[in-house]
Amino acid sequence: MIRLDSVAKTFADGTRALKRLDLEIAEGETLVLLGPSGCGKTTLLRIIAGLETPDEPGRVSFGGEDVTALPIERRNVGMVFQSYALFPNMSVAENVGYGLRIRGELTPAKVEELLALVHLEGFGARQVDQLSGGQRQRVALARALAVRPRALLLDEPLTALDAKLREQLRIDIDRLLRSLAITAVYVTHDQSEAMALGDRIAVMQAGEIVQIGTPRDIYYQPRTAFVADFIGTMNRLRLNGSDALFRPEDTRLVLEAQAQFSGTIASAFFLGDHTRLMVDCGGAQLVTVETTERREFAVGERVHLSVDPKAILTL
Repeated sequence: MIRLDSVAKTFADGTRALKRLDLEIAEGETLVLLGPSGCGKTTLLRIIAGLETPDEPGRVSFGGEDVTALPIERRNVGMVFQSYALFPNMSVAENVGYGLRIRGELTPAKVEELLALVHLEGFGARQVDQLSGGQRQRVALARALAVRPRALLLDEPLTALDAKLREQLRIDIDRLLRSLAITAVYVTHDQSEAMALGDRIAVMQAGEIVQIGTPRDIYYQPRTAFVADFIGTMNRLRLNGSDALFRPEDTRLVLEAQAQFSGTIASAFFLGDHTRLMVDCGGAQLVTVETTERREFAVGERVHLSVDPKAILTL
């Protein structure tokens, strides 16, 4: 278990990157730190890693052991970065086995086992500059896991990859974390990544955690307007005299007699498995509707809409 007590961070130039917070990460849990750039998520990860020291009286503990004063090399954590951070002068096998060699535990069998874990069997002799971006990130993962770390810390590891590679590596990372049951902290600004990988998500804003919970909790029961807007798409419309918030997928096309409100299609985007409609209902913003109806929609077409009352949020 990772525990943070009264952790905050103000840098020497006076920038307050992290407001005082307490946080507990369960053994074997994957916690995702999610938020926009500059919200403090990477600073929080670096404090957990030992790359930054929290302001007094902040404390970091692993499994009940106070590690606040320990540097990263003595915390036994594995780190995976956006930039891969591989040794360009070493082969794949040498990169993966680096930590094991330092500890005197290096064997070819261990390296092969790690390469198999990340689906890179037979790649050991290659140089890292012969690999694709996705393969390099797999090498970085294998190297981080080689020393059997107490925790795996991942700082936006998929940001540099294209969409298809991101999707595949997201699946592989999820499989790895589940099979190894390792405690992991994952930083991202990508909400889809957070929803797919996190046992819990901590949504951060301006240096503080504004909500923490399961992906379903965060999505269906946001506590603030910021969380509601940051996670997924949220519609805002005045219904029955009050401001209502609702998701595009909870908005149905209905007959006029069944409609709660109507509008005119401003844009229609066919996305294969569904069509996204942007509908002008007379409010300050367009209403987003996602429909699986297999027909073409025309700009300017009048449509009638209804929302399940159970899906309407008021904040």
